[in-house]
Amino acid sequence: MKNINQLVNSQLTGSIKNYDKLSDFVYKLMHLDKSKHNLWVITKQQQLTLLTDNPYLGTQLQYQMNVICAEMNKHFLLELKKTKVKIVPPSAAPVKSDNKLFEIGEKSSKILANIAEEIDDEELRKSLLKLTENKNKQ
Repeated sequence: MKNINQLVNSQLTGSIKNYDKLSDFVYKLMHLDKSKHNLWVITKQQQLTLLTDNPYLGTQLQYQMNVICAEMNKHFLLELKKTKVKIVPPSAAPVKSDNKLFEIGEKSSKILANIAEEIDDEELRKSLLKLTENKNKQ
């Protein structure tokens, strides 16, 4: 039976740890909250690439790119010369809440029901009664 360390490529885990260090450095440098922003840092062939799923953050990073690159060169002794910011699609679909945007009160519900009874237009009457029914079910 093989040891677990033999199954995992040590160079791969080492490069992932290095990228995590670089990402943490940029989070701290830009005063970003990890729970609110997604940011990935990649360095390859003297090029710094910042990936984010937020276009507003991407614009902010683009304006601060020279500062980020200079600080990373100084702190990690890198020789980065080119910089890029890329926007990637979000990783998960936004969660939709079932909260109703409009809730009608009991008094308004009764008034709408009375108004609906006096309306000749069948579709409008049904729509108003449907609004009042949702309140009665709760």
